[in-house]
Amino acid sequence: MGSTEAATLVRAVAPALPMEVASEWATSWHAWFGPARAALPRAPEKRHLALVETPLGRVVAKREEPTGWRQSLVVLKARPLRSVRAFERAGELARSALPTPEALCVLERRTPMHREAVLVTRYVDGLGPWEHLRKSGDPAGLCRALARALARLHRAGFRHRDLKESNLLLREGADGLEVVWTDLDGLRALGEVSPHVRARDLARLSVSFESSAARASGVRAGDWPALVHTYLAETLGREPTRDELGQTLARTRRWAERNIRRHLAQGRPVA
Repeated sequence: MGSTEAATLVRAVAPALPMEVASEWATSWHAWFGPARAALPRAPEKRHLALVETPLGRVVAKREEPTGWRQSLVVLKARPLRSVRAFERAGELARSALPTPEALCVLERRTPMHREAVLVTRYVDGLGPWEHLRKSGDPAGLCRALARALARLHRAGFRHRDLKESNLLLREGADGLEVVWTDLDGLRALGEVSPHVRARDLARLSVSFESSAARASGVRAGDWPALVHTYLAETLGREPTRDELGQTLARTRRWAERNIRRHLAQGRPVA
């Protein structure tokens, strides 16, 4: 890790954040990740995340320190910092009226041979899907919310490369239960999302539905087909045919089975 004595720059800042606040954060952010670091309730083990109390309310700080060849590419400006891309992605989602935490700023510490950054976003209170299901006891409502949110994301021209339970946050919105897109690193703006990419995103989510945590929370065998049915109806603007539903379920199942086998071979839990 590089020296903390290098100056930290304010790389990007939202209009709503006073520049003097961002500048103050640039001098104090190291303390956020020190011994007194406040962990996120949903991810206490992730030490690159910190929950910070500020005069503007709670914010989440996400520290990025590329390693190995990724660090070299960032230093050579051949690869952008993920924090900057995430900041830009948050703005794109907001302009598309897709729920996401407001990105406030990116802080970048820079030396000739080292880069690291911190993305600061507003904290959003909510529950993960399985936690919500344990409290609500309503798998049908959860599946509808997830299906509609994913269909809406795809219609807006975005896809999510790591669509799993731990990257989803649910809260009650004006129109009922809604998904807040918090994992900005996994989001990509494609303009148009192809059927192949739609199926891959669905397949990744289906892996979470096969996990032991999902079963323990109350997910049952018929819930995943119901979610895919709702997703297709939202995407097509009509009821899917039996063949359309069957083909989509088969495509997602094949990909998910390969993914699960890879997880187990690498000794990683299915999540």
